[in-house]
Amino acid sequence: MHGALERALATHAGTDAALLFGSGYLANAGIPPALVGRDDAIFSDVLNHASIVDGCLLSRAALVRYRHCDVDELAELLARSRARRKLVVTDAIFSMDGDAAPLREIAGLCDRHGAMLYVDEAHSEGVLGPRGGGLAEALGVADRVDVHMGTLGKALGAAGAFVAGERRLVDLLVTRARTFVFTTAPAPAASAAALAALAIVAAEPERRTRVLALTARMKAGLARLGFDVARVAAPIFPVVLGDEARAVDASRALRDRGFYVRAIRPPTVPRGTSRLRVALTAGHTDAQVDAFLDALEDVLRPSR
Repeated sequence: MHGALERALATHAGTDAALLFGSGYLANAGIPPALVGRDDAIFSDVLNHASIVDGCLLSRAALVRYRHCDVDELAELLARSRARRKLVVTDAIFSMDGDAAPLREIAGLCDRHGAMLYVDEAHSEGVLGPRGGGLAEALGVADRVDVHMGTLGKALGAAGAFVAGERRLVDLLVTRARTFVFTTAPAPAASAAALAALAIVAAEPERRTRVLALTARMKAGLARLGFDVARVAAPIFPVVLGDEARAVDASRALRDRGFYVRAIRPPTVPRGTSRLRVALTAGHTDAQVDAFLDALEDVLRPSR
């Protein structure tokens, strides 16, 4: 079952091979140390997921953080670096803001400076792209990504994660990625569920069309309420309220009205940016989106 899923994931990603990990955290924590080390440098967006940050630190390579989606600063940092190897790593869709990395520009910089490109498609896999391959596929740069990482527990609704790329990359990770070598394999049942989900992604593109239509509806509604969601590119919406208590109170009030929306607070997000994190699926309806927007407006009315 694991082999069948890995072969299907490689086909889905358009790569030579793929390798399963027990979770997205294990994948991101284990891949960077297998690729780079001392005398090397990793260039990481400041808003990358915590699992990416931990993997960068475990690698013992120099960690160079660039401002969020700032291609100009990344270009300067790459040009100044004298590292033996250079690895640029970025989320495709950022999990707390829903915005997209400028992958075309980043891929161009990697080509120019001889850097490897590692893209975490956790929040775009199965949602973006003509085949559901993610943001890199949607932008036409999938063949310029060296390390394609994705999770099975988001759009695919199972559990686990994977990395896809050249066969030599996967062969290296099989022997060098400690979070693969020294842990157990994903449960066969979860792997079977992911395999079935991949078949649905391929056979039912209307699900992607549906969730993106709902995304546009929610985006327009939140903008009308005064929230800055202009950069949102996937079904994740930051309803930034600032104060921690206000976010928690709003989450509880919405739950009382039938909407389960989590409050996100420091240290997950910077102090002063506590928020509600709203996420959609293809299973939601237009009426549910509209009812949520009405409920949100009602909950926030006394303090806005």
